[in-house]
Amino acid sequence: MRRLFLLLVFLVASVWLGLTFLRHPGFVFISYHNWMVQMPFWFALLGMIIVFGALYLIFNSVERLQFLWYRFQNWMQFRREHRSYSKTQHGLALLIEARWSKAERLLLAGANQSVEPLMNYLGAARAAQGQGALDRRDNYLRKAYQIAPNADLAIGLTQAELEIEQNQFEQALATLNRLRKESPKHPRVLRLLEKVYVHFGDWKNLLDILPWLRKAKVLTAEQAEQFEKNIFCEMLRAATLHDPENLHLIWDQMPRSMRRNPEVVLEYSRQLLRFHEAAEAEALIQKTLKYTWNAPLVKLYSTLPFDNLNRQLVIVGAWLKAYGPQPELLLTLGKLCARIQLWGKAKDYFEKCLAIGPNPEASLEYAKLLEELGDEQEAVEKYRDGLGAVAT
Repeated sequence: MRRLFLLLVFLVASVWLGLTFLRHPGFVFISYHNWMVQMPFWFALLGMIIVFGALYLIFNSVERLQFLWYRFQNWMQFRREHRSYSKTQHGLALLIEARWSKAERLLLAGANQSVEPLMNYLGAARAAQGQGALDRRDNYLRKAYQIAPNADLAIGLTQAELEIEQNQFEQALATLNRLRKESPKHPRVLRLLEKVYVHFGDWKNLLDILPWLRKAKVLTAEQAEQFEKNIFCEMLRAATLHDPENLHLIWDQMPRSMRRNPEVVLEYSRQLLRFHEAAEAEALIQKTLKYTWNAPLVKLYSTLPFDNLNRQLVIVGAWLKAYGPQPELLLTLGKLCARIQLWGKAKDYFEKCLAIGPNPEASLEYAKLLEELGDEQEAVEKYRDGLGAVAT
């Protein structure tokens, strides 16, 4: 209904306007130099409408053409990026499959069509190393630094990993030290530094980065304690290449918790024996075993050159009461009794030790005792048992 009403209004207005133009046609005069044009007013008005309409259509067409050109450019760019993405994805998949040559080719092809080819160059560097082409690897890494200077950490980590894989530990150390100046708490940098320091046996620097490894949560509390223990044990082993003063210095500088660790005490005692400092090793082992059980410490203790064997019997006997019938304690007591010619007790301790399970050292010590007592047949059997236990 509304549309019909508007149509009627338009028709009435058109008829009225037409009649008005017929009654009062009017004229338009245009004069320019010697030229003069005269036309009816309605014709001039119609001409202006047509001209403005044509101009509108032209400008609108130009805008449409620009829009179509813009869409065409976007489509071409999308097509290039899609092709680059496909080549990059395929290249990365081949990189995982260790198909180095084809992976390198596809990654480089993707890099030439990509807006941000950082991953392409890093992948190509890994592929080049897989083929043993270290010069090409270094060239790709340089290009990565050039196109993405803000990604120095990511590129540096990749470079260090590749250098470590290639056993270029000196270069990797230089790369990681540079990265650590920029990111001292970065977990991956610290983890790679740990690998390099372990390779070089640089226990001091390993000890220095241990708190950082703990803070960065690269290591749990238990792992950090084990790591610290291993570092100090290695430092003690390395100290024997120098002199006993260096050994004592390392021990004195250790945290108290480490000096109470049975494994660290064991290693320190072994190194003391290398310098013939058995008295200090004996006192330290006694102090440790007073509070903590450790079988290797007992074994080492049994090899010490004791002056007062009766006193040692009392000490080891106290450990036997504290920790129960441990085979290491029974073996040590048997050896002590044999050394002071308490044959009966020695046999009893050896037999109790062997009753717990096969023990080559106990079998051989028992065989020596039996041979000493003249029981050759049984001694041969014990020798055979000891050799059999060693073979298994």
